[in-house]
Amino acid sequence: MSNIHTFVVLAYKQSDKLEDCIKSVINQKYKSNVVIATSTPNEYIENIAKKYNLNIIVNKERKGIGYDFDFATNCVESDLVTVAHQDDIYDYDYAYEMVEGYKKYPKSLIIFPDYYEIRNDKKIVNNKNLKIKRFLL
Repeated sequence: MSNIHTFVVLAYKQSDKLEDCIKSVINQKYKSNVVIATSTPNEYIENIAKKYNLNIIVNKERKGIGYDFDFATNCVESDLVTVAHQDDIYDYDYAYEMVEGYKKYPKSLIIFPDYYEIRNDKKIVNNKNLKIKRFLL
């Protein structure tokens, strides 16, 4: 596995979307490291971690989601870290494109891809919310 890029999947309680997120990050064109980070360890998360042979890193400080994101970026040693919220799904080339972008601009502090929302099983690439997010980036 590479130490260039790691997906840290943030797991909270018992999300029915967690496994889909994990499948999307382990089935990437570029094979990144994958770990689960949680401040709510439980049997559900443990079973999914075992199923996919993933390590779980527990954040013992329960201060809220902002702290969970900070914890996730600092709990692994990797040049690039993607904090994958348990509700997120990643396209097959995501990690490859991030690593290639990093190789091209290695002094970058942050790399943003484009993204879309899924509503009613359809990709939504443009709406008011996405326009605002893109503008802010």
